[in-house]
Amino acid sequence: MKSDADTIRSFLLGLLEYFGRLESSPSGQVDDLTETSSPVESAPDRPPWPHDRSSSSANSAAVEASSAFMRTSSIDMPPVSELGELPSVQDHFQTVLKRRLQIEISQNPPLFPWESSVTDYPVELTVSSAHPWMQQLRSLPLPTALPEDILVGLLNRCQELIAESWQPGVQLVKAVENLFPDQPQAMEQIAGLVLANATVRSAATRDVETLRAAFPEGYEGANPQQQVTLTMLAAKDILDTLTLTLTPDAPSQQREWLTAEGPVRLTARYQPATSNQIQLTVAVPQASQLRLPTLGQTVTQTHPGSLTLTIPEPSADEFYPVEVHFSGLDAAPLTFVVGWADQN
Repeated sequence: MKSDADTIRSFLLGLLEYFGRLESSPSGQVDDLTETSSPVESAPDRPPWPHDRSSSSANSAAVEASSAFMRTSSIDMPPVSELGELPSVQDHFQTVLKRRLQIEISQNPPLFPWESSVTDYPVELTVSSAHPWMQQLRSLPLPTALPEDILVGLLNRCQELIAESWQPGVQLVKAVENLFPDQPQAMEQIAGLVLANATVRSAATRDVETLRAAFPEGYEGANPQQQVTLTMLAAKDILDTLTLTLTPDAPSQQREWLTAEGPVRLTARYQPATSNQIQLTVAVPQASQLRLPTLGQTVTQTHPGSLTLTIPEPSADEFYPVEVHFSGLDAAPLTFVVGWADQN
């Protein structure tokens, strides 16, 4: 039995021979592939020429080859005489070829250069590996969701700002100014409103349902001032979650950050009576590393559990970055800052 490739090749050769006969036989008429040419009645006294006999032999060979192809072909193809004009034949051939390629690809899927066999990859692998901290950003109490690229940019920018000594209003403006370079005056006014609203009600009690009516078309359909407001509300929540400021009246604080693997919980306690230090305890949902880069301290854990570090004799009004890194992921760490304020 011939392969499909050989069958298609034989079919093309048969077509070429068949249409070649049509063009090279002006004095003859071809009925179909299974019949020979019917020569036009010639003069009775004209003897046959040798080239007429050779041409007739060649045509007979072409007919036999085409007939043999039609008998042995495994593709359901009508007789050439029924295929019509050449464009129709080409379209039919392309359809057959396309079907064959689809079957081949479905039976033997192509592989990446690093694969030796077909492998199923989790749908969320790339996203969770690149941004393991997105779960918290998606759960921010906002009246409408922000695009994920904006949320990732806000997180990166806020982590840069929390280690610096900026006033809260300036901090908010700097967090979003790269997104709205043409709104400098509006940003300052909106930052003041966001901070004033924060003194009245916390993020946990924000009336999200009432605000949601102001954004019927989501973030993309909001006007620039509304977009500034949304991004500043998100930046305010991110900054508040990543910053722990201990005072004599509040010597202990805790923060939680949601991830796809589970929550990361950081607890900071100031211990003045025993050793004048801040003890940090971080509960992690998977193998992780905890770093205090300014003090050169690092602890690692190969399973879910708690990691502990200490900040000895913390300086007043100085903030210490605390980096949480999930082992095995090529992603930027999540950075908290912990500070001690000796005055309330």
